[in-house]
Amino acid sequence: MVGTLHIDVMFSTAVDPEVSLLETWETWTADMQMHHALFAVQTNPRDTELELMVNHRLRRTRATGPKTSTNASNWTTAFFLAVVCRDQKRYRELCEIPVDLLREAGERKGTRYNPFTYHWISALQNFVLNRPGLGEELMAAMELSTPERVDFGDTESLDKLVFPPMNAFLRLVERDSAKFNEALAQGLALHGDYYTADAERAEDIEGVVPLGLLAMACLAYDTAEQDPDFRLEVESRYLPKHLVQRSWYGEFPT
Repeated sequence: MVGTLHIDVMFSTAVDPEVSLLETWETWTADMQMHHALFAVQTNPRDTELELMVNHRLRRTRATGPKTSTNASNWTTAFFLAVVCRDQKRYRELCEIPVDLLREAGERKGTRYNPFTYHWISALQNFVLNRPGLGEELMAAMELSTPERVDFGDTESLDKLVFPPMNAFLRLVERDSAKFNEALAQGLALHGDYYTADAERAEDIEGVVPLGLLAMACLAYDTAEQDPDFRLEVESRYLPKHLVQRSWYGEFPT
C-alpha cells in the first residue's frame, strides 16, 4: 500500500509538475500520512490504540510492534515527505524513533544498509530535535558515503543520488545561502544526469522528483522567511513550485 501510494505521487507529479492542482497535493499528503502511519503502528507499544488521519479519514487501529518495514529507507522517505508537506508534528515524531530500532527491525531478516545511512538519519534527527552531535553525525555520513568507504553500492548512484542531499543539508545548517544554492543546483543536475543516462532510467518514475533535495529546498524556503541573510534562488522542474512554496498548506486537515 505504501509503495503504491508513492508511485501514485510520482505519476501525479509527472502530469502536474508544479503541483498546481489540489488533487496532486492530496496524493502527496496521503503518501505522507501513510508513511507516518506505518511508523506509528510499528513503533508504539504493541496493542496501543491509535487514531491516524489518512486520506481525509480518521482511522482507528492498534500498534503491532516493529517489523522489517520499520527500516531506514522507509524512515527517510517518511521524513522527507513530512518535511515537504510541512507537517512538523509528524516529522518530529519520526525523529523520536531510536536509530537502533530502525537498524534492528530493518535488518532482522538479513537486509543490510551501509553505515552512512544511520549517521545520516541521526544527523537529521539531531537537527530537528536540536540535540548535540549534528555536525559529527553529518560529517560521518558524508565521509562514509564516498565510494571507497561503502560496503556496497555503485559509484554513480552514490555520487549523483546519495551525496547531494547531504551536501545541500550541510550548507543549509551552515546558513550559507550561496553554497546552499550551488549545492542544490549541482545536486539537481546530477539527479537529471542519472535519470537521463539511458532509456531505461528515463522511464523510471522515481526520477520525477528527487525527494531528499526537494525536502532541502522546502527547508531552505522556510529558513529564508525567517533569516533575511538566507535566500533560496534555485528553480527547477525537479522542484514542484507549489510544494516548495507550500501553496496548499492548510487547505484541509492532515
